[in-house]
Amino acid sequence: MMPCCDEPVHAWDQFRVATERLPTTLRCLVVGENPGSASTAYFYDEDRGVAVRTILLGRLHSARIIAAPTLNAFRAAGFLFDHGIRCRLADGEVATQRRLARTYSSPRANAATHLAPFIRNASAVWVMGYVARNAVAAACSDFPRDMRDIARCPYPMQVSEAPKFFVSRYLTRAPPEDVAAIFREFVAFWVRRSGDDAGPSNSAVQRSGARVARPPAADRRRLGRPESRRGSRLRG
Repeated sequence: MMPCCDEPVHAWDQFRVATERLPTTLRCLVVGENPGSASTAYFYDEDRGVAVRTILLGRLHSARIIAAPTLNAFRAAGFLFDHGIRCRLADGEVATQRRLARTYSSPRANAATHLAPFIRNASAVWVMGYVARNAVAAACSDFPRDMRDIARCPYPMQVSEAPKFFVSRYLTRAPPEDVAAIFREFVAFWVRRSGDDAGPSNSAVQRSGARVARPPAADRRRLGRPESRRGSRLRG
């Protein structure tokens, strides 16, 4: 068993993310909240549908930031997805950690040392949800501890005091119109960062002319239709 939870291994290690999914150049780290319970599909499990993955890859592809709505294209464009809390937790415990994270007092998020090297190396960081915000603040002293509600204006937004960071709600807990607004702001953030020599670039994706691969079958069934209310509670 892991010292931090009852699982024999974190899903991150089970799916060999560090060896098979880590981009050569980390242009954008996307920090989610938690992999969910033992029965929840993991973000990098290509054999199962994952609501947040479907939304994220589909929207990034529509914006021409990635070449296809697939995990391979996600990696090729320099993206990596990780969680603020890597341990699988029951829904009730996730809700507790999320509530505590609103005031940066989630003990599990505050122990998220695994994020620190990725945050240092990434040109941009998308902080998605309260647990992610708490975890990033714990791992990076440059990230301000803003206590405002990320479901309300001025969010979603680029953090002015730390401009490599973009903060938003977790995608599957936002209504469709808010998801559209989140991606509008993220694309604008990406363009601004791409104009900065220190920021990310999607020019290679734009020029590649690469053949567009089909997303996993489980995700194809979800693309282009609203998430169900049950699906909206899923975590990546």
